[in-house]
Amino acid sequence: MEHAEVQTTKPKSTPLPQKSEASTPVLHHIASLLSALTHPSKEGCLFFSKSSTPSDPDLITLKFLLLDPSTHFQDIVTEARAVILAGGTMSPMSDYTSHLFPYLPSTSITTLSCGHVIPKENLVAWNLSRGPSGKEFEFTFQNRSDNSMVDELGRALLNICTIVPDGVVVFFPSYSYLSSILSRWGAIPSPGEKSILQRLEGKKALFKESKDFGVEDVLREYAQAIDAGKGGLLLSVVGGKMSEGINFSDSLGRCVIIVGLPFPNIMSAEWKAKISYIEAATISRLENGEERVSREEMMRRAKEQGREYYENACMRAVNQSVGRAIRHRGDYAAIVTVDRRFDGERVKGKLPGWIREGLVPDAGRKNFGQLMGTLGGFFRGKKGT
Repeated sequence: MEHAEVQTTKPKSTPLPQKSEASTPVLHHIASLLSALTHPSKEGCLFFSKSSTPSDPDLITLKFLLLDPSTHFQDIVTEARAVILAGGTMSPMSDYTSHLFPYLPSTSITTLSCGHVIPKENLVAWNLSRGPSGKEFEFTFQNRSDNSMVDELGRALLNICTIVPDGVVVFFPSYSYLSSILSRWGAIPSPGEKSILQRLEGKKALFKESKDFGVEDVLREYAQAIDAGKGGLLLSVVGGKMSEGINFSDSLGRCVIIVGLPFPNIMSAEWKAKISYIEAATISRLENGEERVSREEMMRRAKEQGREYYENACMRAVNQSVGRAIRHRGDYAAIVTVDRRFDGERVKGKLPGWIREGLVPDAGRKNFGQLMGTLGGFFRGKKGT
């Protein structure tokens, strides 16, 4: 979602400390916002929010959300002989045809998805729907406070860290959920026993991503622990700093684990506006199109388009996180998704082709022991490579 953003704070009686790092001048942000506001009202919305953090309670954010990018991209399309959009993690791609080029006939749009450079034997992909004791994994918002499921996840991770060498990177749906999981795992079950967190630290050196701090120091210490032979377990967040642009090649990422489906907050004002716009735009196109469609069918298709866009945003974030591993032809890794919903054809179909090809058939119906056997055989076969 394209947006322009301005942040401001009320004047304080004491001067703020000077920041040493370079930042974009405030006037540039204001100019960008004013430029965005020249768009027709139907193309975007303006939002404002006040900070809830105790450290800066007076921070106010103004944000312009562009709802319809197609109008601005149309100038490029009409003037060029061909337009190529290319990227490593663009799938699912239906958004580009539905929302970026709605004015073009389907015959004018060609999509191409290439396979990965690695041979098939360098990847094992598995969806884990149940843990070591058979507890089902379904990390919906309603289930996230299920302590028995969180404990089961911890036990599963302990077993995986025993089998997988070097670096393991785990992506959680949000910073708040990662924090709550760490709080649960840090609890001592009974006097004299170790917590799940302590047991994990006994398997590999443990590191976690923080929303408030940079990633450079964490990544350096993580790499040093792996180079020293201790192994590393890095707990990160989908859509966070570690999920985009970071290279976990070779020993830095022998296993990538995705916990749950990171759906955006559909109750937020921005997502309500976006879904409402997509549904309204879909109905408008159907009303003005040549195909005769009943009102009920228009509403059904509009809801489907909104759902498709929402799901695609989630799965594109998942695919970006998964893409952090396996960075060259000789690389190899295991990818484990943890949630029974990954077994659904609708979700599975939004994974990149190279992941789908590497998925172990019917993994969701297999038990946890079979995953351990598969991982053990995979990494034994790669020993010394």
